[in-house]
Amino acid sequence: MKALSRKFSSVLAVTAITATMALASPVSAGVQTFGKTYSVTATVKGGKNLTVLLISGSGRLLASKKVTRANQKITLKSPATASIGGTSLQLVNSGGKSKGSYFGPVTIGHKGKSATKASRVYTRLKQSISRSVKLGTLTIKKVGAGKQGYAVASATSKSADTSVGAQVKASKGRPLGVGTFGKTAGVAIKSYGVSATAIGDPCSPPNTATCGPDGKEIGPPSGNPVNPPTPPTPGQPNAGQPATGQPNAGQPNAGQPTQQGAVISKDDTLGGDKDDDGIPNAFDVNDDGDAVLDSADTSTPAPKVAVDDGTKDCSAVDFRIFTNYKATQGGFAGTINAYGVGGFKADKTNIASTITKTMSMVFSPITQVCGSPVTRSFLKGIDVPYAPTDYVELSKTCGTGDYQWLIGAGKMCGTDASGFSFGSAYTFGDTLPTGQDTFSMKVETADGKKYEFTSSPGFVFVTHPMFIAYSNDGTNYTNIDYTNATTGPEGARITEPTISVTQSQTLYLKVYRPQRLAMDGEKGDFYDLGGFKFTPDIPNGTPSVGKCDALTSTDTEMTSDTPINAASPPVMTLQWAIGTKCYGAPPKNIPWAPAPSDFDIQVEPSGPGGNSAQKIRITLS
Repeated sequence: MKALSRKFSSVLAVTAITATMALASPVSAGVQTFGKTYSVTATVKGGKNLTVLLISGSGRLLASKKVTRANQKITLKSPATASIGGTSLQLVNSGGKSKGSYFGPVTIGHKGKSATKASRVYTRLKQSISRSVKLGTLTIKKVGAGKQGYAVASATSKSADTSVGAQVKASKGRPLGVGTFGKTAGVAIKSYGVSATAIGDPCSPPNTATCGPDGKEIGPPSGNPVNPPTPPTPGQPNAGQPATGQPNAGQPNAGQPTQQGAVISKDDTLGGDKDDDGIPNAFDVNDDGDAVLDSADTSTPAPKVAVDDGTKDCSAVDFRIFTNYKATQGGFAGTINAYGVGGFKADKTNIASTITKTMSMVFSPITQVCGSPVTRSFLKGIDVPYAPTDYVELSKTCGTGDYQWLIGAGKMCGTDASGFSFGSAYTFGDTLPTGQDTFSMKVETADGKKYEFTSSPGFVFVTHPMFIAYSNDGTNYTNIDYTNATTGPEGARITEPTISVTQSQTLYLKVYRPQRLAMDGEKGDFYDLGGFKFTPDIPNGTPSVGKCDALTSTDTEMTSDTPINAASPPVMTLQWAIGTKCYGAPPKNIPWAPAPSDFDIQVEPSGPGGNSAQKIRITLS
């Protein structure tokens, strides 16, 4: 929390459970067989085709219930847990084109006399002596095109936590994060219909990041106020290593787990709401409210959820989801980009086709919980149209150490004999995967306990990086002609240009950034992905070089997601000193081997997320 006092100021001793590729991805967990059980009842009005989730303040999924009628009384029964305090209700779409994606929070009260004028609302339950919590009538309010919204209680519930530290910033009763999945909660953006009307309202404690010395709201900080990272020179390599704890996408865990004895505030867990906008960190695309999306934010913490044994906090669990979306055929076949031409120009038809053919969704394994090894793991989608709706057992991890699901093939760990079926083969059409799609993993541990975890990808690549020109001196460039294309079974392709480089030369490559689809609440169709990392990967050769982290370049010219500019496409220039940085240099010391070689340019977020890649043939001379 920034503007208000820390919601959950206690810290939790955490144990490393797993660390795979980060994803600004949201995580929750449900634990059974300990402590007390609770039931939460309410009547949901106008909630047909929504699913209600009961999520603890530290991020555990306690219960869920699908609403199938216009007016329906529901009861959410939690497993045994140490506390109901801090728990909130969240909504997921279970029907229509947005099926499976996050919808919004439930407000169970407001500050002041009028809900429609309130600049502070309540979303959290207080600790209850009774095991039966009654919330009355919850009326659904839809926003924009109806893909997002929130629910509002007919009156402030006696079970609501009304303390200053639990209050949520709102505009006329609507939590500020609703409408853009938390993207613009900290700033006034009229085009989204959201304004930070809470500025000037009382806050505490004074002299914190967004609370002035007079105890009144002054607005969000501009970026990370403590030890901001020093940006690298535009187009130049940064320190050459992924952010701490961020192993390479699609690669086995690089061994960066949380250290024993580390501590984490409950406000930093996936059940917390760090920027007080009403959207839990688990579903917030900008959970710290610094105006930088989590995918481009190097200061975004890894998603964690605390687990308890009914009496004490015993560990924290990481569970991450991200996508791999690579075009690695010759002649740039299968490459699409919003700035492409002809068969290389991205539209929803060829996005659906290429995602069906090539996209994999990766799930990190949960290896132990509360010190007990996991013996079985299961996975499902929460009303996601392309995923199994019931738990399917995951019989083994893939060779990469995680679970890699080829959605279009309905296979986990590849299509050869090493893979196994997961769900059904799926052909994408009008409905594409989104960063707000929700999934659950259930695990059983050696001590006979069961736990459930819920997560979302956070964002999804829908296009690839696209090379458009190359040079050996940074002045004289040769353009790549995408208009001279033929179409085959794999899509449009061109005669691959002859790009050569000597060991002493620097290769200059001009490239279009990859894109994501606009989220609900944003204008336009595509957003350029700014602030991301570009790294050459050289998978072939004897021996293989692999990822050349020494040439990792972070985009500092476009620092965050930006609407595309079709009239003047922005270009990023990469500088690759291949001969001195990738070959003949520690720690691999691989000798220079003149020959044609395939390079994959991988694009990864500076924060959590997956990757997109494009192959290019380079002759080492």
